[in-house]
Amino acid sequence: MIGNMKFTGYWKNGIYFYLLAQGIGGILWWCLLFQLPDCRSWFLSDSLPERVLLSFWLPDCLIFITGSLAAASGYRNHRSWFPPLLYFLTGGIAYVSLYCLALSVSTNGGWPGTLIMLCCMIVMLLICLVLNRDRHREI
Repeated sequence: MIGNMKFTGYWKNGIYFYLLAQGIGGILWWCLLFQLPDCRSWFLSDSLPERVLLSFWLPDCLIFITGSLAAASGYRNHRSWFPPLLYFLTGGIAYVSLYCLALSVSTNGGWPGTLIMLCCMIVMLLICLVLNRDRHREI
């Protein structure tokens, strides 16, 4: 149970490596979409054009990728701007995840990308909860 565990170096390293992997995963995602255009169909329904998927490049690069990598660095180096960035990043991921869910439900497609985003959202929410709980214990 997370609630009874001490916030050890294991968890601290796990958060750092998750944020780092999330940012790198975003880079690899876009490399995949641009290098192998045939794979785009896995993440779309038949009724949506590719431009719907590709329109996510700017927010993904600015918020998901850059935000994740900056959060990893801020967390590791104990920067004061880390908590607001983490909450901003989590909110952005939650918004896009729920948008993808609504799009998948309404078009009956694009489920692989939606499931990936929902997993990211859940992990980010857990990170926020764990760090917030730990912060309140120190006060």
